Amino acid sequence: MLSAIEARHITKTVTDSTGSIDILRDVSLSVERGGSLAILGASGSGKSTLLGILAGLDTPTSGEVHWFGERIDQLGEDERARRRNGVLGFVFQSFQLLGHLNAVENVMLPLELSGASDPRRRAEDLLDQVGMSARISHFPKTLSGGEQQRVALARAFVTEPKLIFADEPTGSLDAANGEKISNLLFELQARHGTTVILVTHAADLAARCQQVLKLAAGSTV
Repeated sequence: MLSAIEARHITKTVTDSTGSIDILRDVSLSVERGGSLAILGASGSGKSTLLGILAGLDTPTSGEVHWFGERIDQLGEDERARRRNGVLGFVFQSFQLLGHLNAVENVMLPLELSGASDPRRRAEDLLDQVGMSARISHFPKTLSGGEQQRVALARAFVTEPKLIFADEPTGSLDAANGEKISNLLFELQARHGTTVILVTHAADLAARCQQVLKLAAGSTV
């Protein structure tokens, strides 16, 4: 089966006044379509850098990143952005909802930006799937952390992306809400057949993924 995402020998080196620092060293991975991967590691291990490279938000110093068989790390920034449109969804620890938009408007936004038809109906359907149909007119400041992350999940999945990248999706939540969001994430993944790549410190969340990649000082362990 063709991998949804594959990284080959990824190295990321940055240079500052003290010299060169290897943030990532020779990291390789492959995740099949509809699969899930958790990236674990202490702070500073290179997790978020790796996630950004896999998502095409950054490029490696050396190595290759492939989405569904297409190499994307050699593309320019604008071309990578075009490739991400409608193919990738993102979930962040800090939710990153727009405060001047209510819940349904936040979920509609990626559909409107892509010119999709009937964005409100599709947004309302996803909000219903995450149990937020009664709160669609509420603004982020009136929602709890768990509710905001439900909206963020709906926004990530509303374009029916092939890949979801999640950076500490339960990191800002208490244990009870974290478990609810974890359940929703994997329910939506199963329902939509999406490939999920996530960074987490939570061992229980990582254990729900089919694969786990551990980083220490930029290398796999």
